[in-house]
Amino acid sequence: MAHRFEHRVLKYSYGWKGFDYSQMEADLAELGAEGWEAVGTIVPSVGAGQTIEIGLIVKRASG
Repeated sequence: MAHRFEHRVLKYSYGWKGFDYSQMEADLAELGAEGWEAVGTIVPSVGAGQTIEIGLIVKRASG
C-alpha cells in the first residue's frame, strides 16, 4: 500500500522588523503537535536577491 500525505505551505512576509521567526517557531510547534513535519522551504527573491516572503512546506500522513 502506498503512503499518502497531506501537504500545506505556510507563508510569512517580510515585515517592518524583518521576518517573525518567533511566530514561525510557534506555528511549527503547534503543527508538530498535530503530526505535521517541516520538509522544505520556498524562498523566492526579487530585485537584487531580496527575499520578501518565506514559505514553509509541511506534511503529515493522511488517512
